[in-house]
Amino acid sequence: MPSIHAVLLLIVTATTFVLYTRSWIRTELVSLLLLVTLLLLFYLFPYDGSEARLTEVEIFASFGHPALIAICSLMILARGLTMTGAMEPLVRLLGRLWKFNRQLGLLVTMLAAGTFSAFINDTPVLVIMLPLLLGLAERTSYPASKTLMPVNFAILAGGMLTSIGTSTNVLVLQIAQDLGMPAVGLFDFSATALAAFGVALVYLWLVAPRLLPNVDRRTTDSSRVYEASVRVSAEGKVLRAESVVADLERKLGRELPVFAVVRGDRELVTAEIVELSAGDVLLLRDTPKGLREFASTFGVDLFDRAGAGRFIEAEKPKSDTTLAEVVVGNRSELEGRTLRDARFASQHQLVVVGLSRGSGGLLRTVPDIADTPLSSGDVLLVQGPADQVEKLRGRSDLMLLDASLVFPRSPLAVTALGIMAGVLVLAALNWLPIHVAAFLGVIAMLVTGCVRIDGIGRALSLEIVLLIASSVALGSSLVSTGAAAWIAEGVSVVVADLAPSVQIAIFMTFAALLTNFVSNAAAAAVGTPIAVATASALALPIEPFVLAILFGANLSYATPIAYQTNLLVMNAGGYRFADFVRVGTPLVALMLFVLSVLLARRYGM
Repeated sequence: MPSIHAVLLLIVTATTFVLYTRSWIRTELVSLLLLVTLLLLFYLFPYDGSEARLTEVEIFASFGHPALIAICSLMILARGLTMTGAMEPLVRLLGRLWKFNRQLGLLVTMLAAGTFSAFINDTPVLVIMLPLLLGLAERTSYPASKTLMPVNFAILAGGMLTSIGTSTNVLVLQIAQDLGMPAVGLFDFSATALAAFGVALVYLWLVAPRLLPNVDRRTTDSSRVYEASVRVSAEGKVLRAESVVADLERKLGRELPVFAVVRGDRELVTAEIVELSAGDVLLLRDTPKGLREFASTFGVDLFDRAGAGRFIEAEKPKSDTTLAEVVVGNRSELEGRTLRDARFASQHQLVVVGLSRGSGGLLRTVPDIADTPLSSGDVLLVQGPADQVEKLRGRSDLMLLDASLVFPRSPLAVTALGIMAGVLVLAALNWLPIHVAAFLGVIAMLVTGCVRIDGIGRALSLEIVLLIASSVALGSSLVSTGAAAWIAEGVSVVVADLAPSVQIAIFMTFAALLTNFVSNAAAAAVGTPIAVATASALALPIEPFVLAILFGANLSYATPIAYQTNLLVMNAGGYRFADFVRVGTPLVALMLFVLSVLLARRYGM
């Protein structure tokens, strides 16, 4: 029978999983609540077992766990590669290849993206590829909806190729190592993952584009249409009272993107306006690029209604004012709330001048924006000081989606590549553990200037740090109290008479279900100890069961909420939830079958 500590932990685990699936509570808060619960439980009622002792000290030790150190270090290394533009030459080469042959370009892009994600976190890889794919869609008239999801899934599949490809890989292997499994090298399971990656690539190249919608380019991020507004004042330098519309159009070099003018309490169509008056409000409708051009040409700021029926006005336009597009991430505090209720403008010092839904829908009137409940996947067009916009970079709940994310190549690009290569060599040859090698790489990035001290915070994700720390604490607690072993006894009875490949498939399916609806870290933290205990109870090799959890926790294809890159492409490609189910579910099933068979054959099971 399980101990009282084990029973309490199972209740805590089940409650945590339920909370992780709820949109009204942020992931960071759930992780903090989990940590607090574990701290209080083992501080007030320390666990003294025959093989382990658990107090609050062991819970706090999760913040110094090698897995967390390695994951944070790898995120900083990825920022160094991104900020120096180390991958920019390849991105330019891919652009030329797409112009030569679109189908070949898609295949090579997926290969390159998957290869990058084997060593770099998935999100920076997609962020670098996204502007390229959107730009190509605009120039070639081939819908981005046919390419973004396949490339994103190729990135996710490529993350399984090495032991450092994703934070999930690092976490699973480190937990398993803590439980007695021999250390796994950088490329120890690459052959198995590479075979599955090849199968996935064929599906993504030849089948997935046929299953995806042909979304009009106007619904893609490169030409998404927003509405904004500008007030005409008597003191304006260019756009001022008595300005003649024809003169303004000549200065802009094209037709004004004005669909109406509010004068007093009347809304006039542009055909009725020849000359502007002080107090006129121009209602604009254009792409982000077009709105930037309008604001720059006439030296004005774009504003949203304040929610009180009036327009927000600034004392004077600032030279560092910029526009950026921000995606509302999964479990963001904005989900289900309005911008006014969330006090978005005062909290971030940014004004929302437009809102677009993932389906391509457009809120026609600007006042609707402040009072519209938001959901994950919505895209906000924000305006404000460049430094305030930059503060959003690296967040998972509010993700910057902007062409400026493709950074120019700096002289430090070669240095950054050299440092990353050194880290990989040290880890691949087993000269240093990955957490030590990656931490030394971070020091080298800082010393050489590839990453600045003030950039470290932007590289790290509070959500991931808290999620990993709480997951490590929960996983170790489940093992030490015997809860994992108790579950494993029941699982081993159920699967004992099944073929080994089926047993592996069951564990992989369990992890895949969790990762698509809860989180990959949670799947790793709970699944790994149970997999190790079950393998031991069945007297089978531990490694294939651990790899089943690792692979399953990476199969984040079936829902847009499974991983943050899914949300990024959801908006950019104009996808719906059903598109992920239609394309991602067969891919999950295909990968489950292939990986289960390959693991069983590799270990002679």
